[in-house]
Amino acid sequence: MLIARLLDPQPGELVADVCAAPGTKTTHLAQLMGNRGKIIAMDPNAARLRLLTQAATRLGVSIVEAHVGGVASISGRWKDRCDRVLVDAPCSNLGVVRRNPDVKWKREEAELDRLAEKQHGILETAAGLVKPGGRLVYATCSLEPEENDDLVRAFLDRHPAFRVDAPAGFPVTPGADGMIRCLPHVHGTDGFTAVRLIRAGALQPPRLSGKVTP
Repeated sequence: MLIARLLDPQPGELVADVCAAPGTKTTHLAQLMGNRGKIIAMDPNAARLRLLTQAATRLGVSIVEAHVGGVASISGRWKDRCDRVLVDAPCSNLGVVRRNPDVKWKREEAELDRLAEKQHGILETAAGLVKPGGRLVYATCSLEPEENDDLVRAFLDRHPAFRVDAPAGFPVTPGADGMIRCLPHVHGTDGFTAVRLIRAGALQPPRLSGKVTP
């Protein structure tokens, strides 16, 4: 629930959720937006994406436009246009070992490098959707540096137009590096990592109409 609030979408904005299925965060984003604006929700898994559309229908959410495919499939159409972009990246899930202890028997160290390569590709492409002044949230249910700290630092080194945009007054205090880390032994949660980035440029006031013209 904190991830959607970290992105802080506003009514009337154009938002992309690039790893959206099964839709929990997507529908939360819509709620925070007052069901005004547009959310481009995509996922390569068609069956899981159907769960998103079912949830949206059940909750009366009308602003979600669902697409089967990865972020690269829509990157051309929405390049430099999104006010906010969420990357809830596929990851090792090692942050949820407390609730799902069998996870530790299903992962090998070499997988972290493979996952980091995939996460890198998603983040790079998703960043191209962000308009000047827009915000990007990258999050995983992992505390591993390969999937979080190291990856984000490398991204920022390659993209000087982006910088960390640490939230003020957030329920979980960011670290000195601006990263949000939910720690089981501190916060009583699973292990999660997230960071909000902002692209240089003026953020436009949110549109107040209920529609976004493609």
